[in-house]
Amino acid sequence: MRGKAHKAPILLLELALLLFGRKKPPQEEKPPSTASIEPFPVPDIMKKTVTENDVAKARERLRVTSLERDIVGDALTKIYEAEAKGQITEAERNQLAQRYKVDLKRVDGEIDTHKKVVDLHELESAKEDLLKSFNEKLMEIDARINQIKPSITQIIAQEAKVPVPTPQPVKTETPPATPAQPNANKERPSKEKPKNKAEERLEAIREEVLKAMERLEQIETEG
Repeated sequence: MRGKAHKAPILLLELALLLFGRKKPPQEEKPPSTASIEPFPVPDIMKKTVTENDVAKARERLRVTSLERDIVGDALTKIYEAEAKGQITEAERNQLAQRYKVDLKRVDGEIDTHKKVVDLHELESAKEDLLKSFNEKLMEIDARINQIKPSITQIIAQEAKVPVPTPQPVKTETPPATPAQPNANKERPSKEKPKNKAEERLEAIREEVLKAMERLEQIETEG
């Protein structure tokens, strides 16, 4: 019993060291870096199939295989020129050209593969840039809406509380000898209600929003 009681404080001390001993001091903690946070979350469907390292290797191999193809093509050209000059026979030409034809077919296959890797990387990059550009324009529109919306909401609320006075119709005396006058008064177009300051301000804000949307559409068309 005494041995167990003697070991208990040691076990508690070891447990405390395991729980708190690995904790870093507060001064060593660094705030999260904003550089690692992507400004635009790319969905899984937009993730690139080809990495930067893969496309770099593909471009290097494409450069080498293109040079190799030129060499094989020059060799085949010389073989056919030698036959034309009578330096070799047709059978000798076929025998010499067969090996280079195999090499040419192999090189063309490698060039096609490496070119597809480069093209896929460039297309995926263009698609990602287009999506990011669309997201940036959408954020600009949302920011503009958030700037204008509170003022519009406030104006609408003020107009709902303050009733707009309606102009009183002007009474006109009609001579009794002319019965067509009442019909003529009914056919007169009603006068347009004067705009108050709130309506004028709302109209100006609407025009500003329309102009901003036209500018964004123009930028998107030119882009």
